[in-house]
Amino acid sequence: MESLGNLDYVRSSERAASDQDALSVLVIGTLDTKRDEIVFLASAIVDAGAQPVLLDSSVVAGEVEVPFPMIARADVALASGSTIAAITRLPRGEAVGQMQVGVSELTQALVARDRVQGAICIGGAGAYLAGPAFQRLDVGFPKMVVSPLASGLRQFEPYVGLRDVAVMHSVADIAGINAITEPVYRSAAGYIAGAARTYARVKDQGDLPAATGPTVAISMNGNTTKAMDRGRARLEEVGYTPVIFHANGVGGRALEDLVGSGHAEAVLDFTTTELAADLVGGLMVAGPERMEGAGRKGVPQVLVPGCVDFITCGTWEASETEFPGRTMFRHNPELTLVRLTVGEMAELGAIFARKANTASGPTAILVPMGGFSVPDVEGGPFWDPPADRAFLDALQAEIRPGVKVEVWDSHINDPDFADAAVDTLIALIGESALALGQGSEASAGGASS
Repeated sequence: MESLGNLDYVRSSERAASDQDALSVLVIGTLDTKRDEIVFLASAIVDAGAQPVLLDSSVVAGEVEVPFPMIARADVALASGSTIAAITRLPRGEAVGQMQVGVSELTQALVARDRVQGAICIGGAGAYLAGPAFQRLDVGFPKMVVSPLASGLRQFEPYVGLRDVAVMHSVADIAGINAITEPVYRSAAGYIAGAARTYARVKDQGDLPAATGPTVAISMNGNTTKAMDRGRARLEEVGYTPVIFHANGVGGRALEDLVGSGHAEAVLDFTTTELAADLVGGLMVAGPERMEGAGRKGVPQVLVPGCVDFITCGTWEASETEFPGRTMFRHNPELTLVRLTVGEMAELGAIFARKANTASGPTAILVPMGGFSVPDVEGGPFWDPPADRAFLDALQAEIRPGVKVEVWDSHINDPDFADAAVDTLIALIGESALALGQGSEASAGGASS
């Protein structure tokens, strides 16, 4: 039995995915209730040119027979640090949570050993069992969920998190092979087998595109696209690799995750509207740690109050009900922008400063007093100089010495402002590199003396 840290890598898992030369896809599901559907999907994966490896995530005791390599539920329980006998005695919710741990550990181990080149989970509520596992896998590794819950107004967070998980609506319930489900399962098999084949080819041949230079994480939305199209081009011209995140809640969290994982050398946080969502409401909430990842990591960052003048809500009618009497702007038929008040802008300015104050690395703030968004322009529906001034006054009152604040008369999308943000970031990166070099020289000098 091979050891994986503090996890005993179970023998049946080793046997199930032992053929290093085969293109293998991990198929996760509750075989106690979805056996026929999972077996059909596995057969379709074979037809698509890949070898399925089944992982039984059922939370009941006993085993089922299948005509494919299988990781038994008892082994999943062991990988979670428990036993299937103990798990079956737990309340349903706790049992599922314990099996999630086992699914995650085994999936991670199989991927780390290159035993599988793709993973798919099929089920109703049981599809949530794969969520934590998929969210631990790298971007680019093929991962897919097929479920009847993948529809309507339901939240996709448990499936997707911050990773590139493909989600397919099964249309009908995962209950039988029929005129609706059969073509859906076959399509899902083709998608995951094709993605696995591409992943394996790229991995084997080393065809991943080479980065042109150090990575800069950038926040952007539709209101700041004009500026950041220019900013991205300028960064590329001087040898950086910009990675842009949509400031829609999940995008901000993904930016923080990239920076926290050490995969970004600098941050141009140009669109920080998610701070307003966390304070006032709306759809783009990124959580209380937004705009803190770069500061904790100590990487150079330029912070801009892009689109902090509004929150993004649903339809016009729903927004009027939730925020009566507010100034609003119809972004599209489904999304409405709601202007913040003077008091909210002042509170947000103080929050912005407090977050910037926690930064341990080089930090600068640029404020475009000609307007924070497309509708926040002289003559526009969100033009409210006293509100924007309230933000700036609170920011300047709270900011600590050492954090540079530049106030510009420009609009956020003006070319001179976009250029200034990029130029400031490049200067901070240079200062940071110089400081690191001086620190290394000082250490070397101390060692030699």
